[in-house]
Amino acid sequence: MASPAVLDQPGLFYLDVIAQNARYFAKKDAIVCGDDRLNWAEFHKRTNQVANAMLAQGLAKGDRVCLLMTSSVRMFELLWGTIKAGGVIVPLNVMMANEALPVMINNAEPRFIFADSGTAGQIDEVRGSLGTVSAENLYAVGLKNMHWHSAEDFVDRAPDTDPAVFLIAADSMNIIYSSGTTGVPKGIEHSHFARLAYPCGYGPGLGVDRFTVTICTTPLYTNGTWITMLPTVYWGGTVVLLPKFSGRAFLETVQRERCTHTFMVPTQYIAILETDEIDQFDTSSLRVLLTGGQPLQSKTFDQIVKTFPSAGLYETYGMTEGFLTLAKPGDWVRGKRGSVGIPFFGCDLRVIDDEGNDAPTGELGEIVGFSPALMKGYYKDRKRTEDIIWRGPGDRTYIRSGDIGRFDDDGYLYIAGRTKDMIKSGGINVFASDIEEVFMRHPDVMEAAAIGIPHEKWGETPMLFVITRQNSATSPEELKRWGNERLGKYQRISRIEFRSEFPRATHDKVLKRALRDPFWVGKEPA
Repeated sequence: MASPAVLDQPGLFYLDVIAQNARYFAKKDAIVCGDDRLNWAEFHKRTNQVANAMLAQGLAKGDRVCLLMTSSVRMFELLWGTIKAGGVIVPLNVMMANEALPVMINNAEPRFIFADSGTAGQIDEVRGSLGTVSAENLYAVGLKNMHWHSAEDFVDRAPDTDPAVFLIAADSMNIIYSSGTTGVPKGIEHSHFARLAYPCGYGPGLGVDRFTVTICTTPLYTNGTWITMLPTVYWGGTVVLLPKFSGRAFLETVQRERCTHTFMVPTQYIAILETDEIDQFDTSSLRVLLTGGQPLQSKTFDQIVKTFPSAGLYETYGMTEGFLTLAKPGDWVRGKRGSVGIPFFGCDLRVIDDEGNDAPTGELGEIVGFSPALMKGYYKDRKRTEDIIWRGPGDRTYIRSGDIGRFDDDGYLYIAGRTKDMIKSGGINVFASDIEEVFMRHPDVMEAAAIGIPHEKWGETPMLFVITRQNSATSPEELKRWGNERLGKYQRISRIEFRSEFPRATHDKVLKRALRDPFWVGKEPA
């Protein structure tokens, strides 16, 4: 069968540039994790082997491949090898509660599942709930037993020749699942075209080039990691994975590998700033410190700038679903501190009022956005996809953020708050409805409402208000312990308060703002 026309394969996809980087930067490090490292030539061959192994075992273009792994060179190979084979990579959150895991896997219907010695047990615990995936296609790194095949054996015996898979821009590249413990978590599906927006947008915006050494301190299953990881791979830099974050581990790795770029949530910056003997580490190589996921407190902002004088502090705002802004150091000196910057690379953001009309400059409204990075939709969930769409001029589809913001006269965006019941703890999105649904299973709970309250380290931490049934004997501490045992680690609540009634809006909907506001008086983010 003849290959597609030249225009269908323009040489701009990630599989193309990996091959190009291997040719021109053969001996330069492509990926580093602890003592493990591969140069670009080795990385190209290893990802070819992954792709060829999958293709030989029946992977077809568009088939999904789930990875439940902690960050490692092996995981990086599997991720990019899947993409080279035309597969759709589905990195799963290793912190998910067990009951959410089979929901995501069954929704994705993967051809392969890969785990490692530390995560295989999580799959084993829910194996009876898994649907279509074949036992023949379960592979683990560092483990081989009656339930798991060796991922090393699977890959190592495959040829390292070019798998010669042809892609078009609309082909899917990944599905990233939102957090969730019950129901069907949202699978955010991106095309290859959408993912090119990162090297073409964040790349120039952050000054990523072949000399960049990016340290990824967040896991590969979080979209924030891909903000700096994708441009670094695309432009031939070096990606450094930090499998377990701590302030000291970050500083030691930056000093050893001479890292230049990073993305971290505010909580991580706080941990670094609190590290003992921080001034004993050489961090002069750092050029770009990017933050996002939640607002950066003014005090933390000042400490970062003072502690890392060689680096510029950048801030980004957006959604995994697909729109982006970027604020640069030059914006701060122009009096735009507190802003999240302006849209870039084909993005169009608007602020709309309750009637869906453009709000005047300076007035608050819901932020909606469009960009080349827009998702294809929520995987196999047309209704959820339609629910998040706002139709703009020319019937263009924008994504509703649920966030409230305003533009100034220069087009800079400022975030004022959130309309969705989302809690951002340590930069991770925690859905209040997920927490509430877990606690509603307790026989003594009649109604529950979760909010985010201030936390010095995490930015926000979940708190729960509960109306108990009559004659209930449970205590707040007993209920908290019961619920936290059933939640993912990042979802666990810090406090429960019993109430006899909730403040309510129209149709008896709980007025969460009235519950939340007293905790935030005088503590608004900078």
